[in-house]
Amino acid sequence: MKQDIAGHGIITIDCNYTAPGHAAAYLLLEKERAAFVDNNTAHAAPLLMGALDQYGLRPEQVDFLIITHLHLDHAGGTSSMVRHCPNAQVLCHPAAVRHLLDPSRLVASVKRVYGEKRFAELYGVVEPIAPERVRAVEDGEAAGLGDRVLTFMHTPGHAKHHICIHDTQTGSVFVGDMFGVMHASPLRCSVPCLFFSTAPTDFDPARARESIRRIRETGAARVYMTHFGVYEALERGESQLLESIAASEAILQQAFVSDLGGDALRRFCEERVRAAFTEHFTRWHIPMQDHDWRRLDEDIRINAMGLAYLVEKRRADLET
Repeated sequence: MKQDIAGHGIITIDCNYTAPGHAAAYLLLEKERAAFVDNNTAHAAPLLMGALDQYGLRPEQVDFLIITHLHLDHAGGTSSMVRHCPNAQVLCHPAAVRHLLDPSRLVASVKRVYGEKRFAELYGVVEPIAPERVRAVEDGEAAGLGDRVLTFMHTPGHAKHHICIHDTQTGSVFVGDMFGVMHASPLRCSVPCLFFSTAPTDFDPARARESIRRIRETGAARVYMTHFGVYEALERGESQLLESIAASEAILQQAFVSDLGGDALRRFCEERVRAAFTEHFTRWHIPMQDHDWRRLDEDIRINAMGLAYLVEKRRADLET
């Protein structure tokens, strides 16, 4: 857990999802009230509640459990946190509500990818949430946390049901996955490199560019990323994201016009995503040998899965 050194009332909690430094949740503190942004998995609930206790607040003082989107490394722990925080409302995109009330389809979909055993290891138990505990937020809607005003933006491109949260008091935006994934060199003191995530199932290049533009137009000085941490070089980051989106879009088009399907299509996408990562990091002067390749391999695999899924979906749509 990282303390709020800058005095913004925002605490970074390392959820230790698959490894340290991979996924964060954020605790907002304001006038003896609290909110969490992204709730990671059921396994992380003790870490989130431990952070609340460390800063002297009780579970009843948590007003909001905010979900940027439904991917389970962001939302899987929400039902556990609802049980811990009796007064907290879950705030989310309107399209996410039905999956929180009944997560069975979402859970079944993820289990098909990972299997029962790995699902339990990664996410624990994902349970339905009572309707009275869940509230959809509209684009441009605001909510108060003490004297702090949080404004919600609908930001598709990574997921159709993605929102970002603009905190004007601190000049910050909580971006979930809409400002990409931060890849920092563990061996050298270099500026991190951002790459946009095309994880299944809703990558949309045009909407992604528009959502990034909206984030930048808030005038925020920093973004809080789920993967992972606070990022302030926003002009540089925007350039990196737009380049990575263009690279992913090119792979999508190449894969679509190929005659490949199934495993062959996924291998095709993975080879090209790996090459795109290498070219991207080289262009931004971050040596590839410095990276944790276990994590990079996972990101490459997930991005490739998302692109392959979209190719097959677009082909199927043309046939109907």
